Amino acid sequence: MSEVKSYVVVDGRTLDTAEYALPENPNFRDAWSFVDQVIVIDVEKAKDVWRNKMREARKPILDALDAAYFRALEDADTDKQREIAAKKKLLRDVTVLPELANATTVEEIEAVWPDYLKA
Repeated sequence: MSEVKSYVVVDGRTLDTAEYALPENPNFRDAWSFVDQVIVIDVEKAKDVWRNKMREARKPILDALDAAYFRALEDADTDKQREIAAKKKLLRDVTVLPELANATTVEEIEAVWPDYLKA
């Protein structure tokens, strides 16, 4: 019986997984880089991966807020409109949080997940 080989593509290179240790954190597969014959997680790429996860998480929240905003608009409830607009701005700005921009490790990146994205 022949051995089944497994490969990964990192930085355009096809690598045999039997020859290289793979990073353990599954959240950042799209941030892998091949440096000095080692597969590592590129922190800058990992920040982009995390930003994309945040965008996915905020989309349904923004959609619900859009619907609520239109109801407030129909009701001429300017206080509610301002409240919703502020929440939407907070969600839009989540990808530019200084904590994420200044993160230097994968653990620091993963720690940046505001409670308002959990809603």
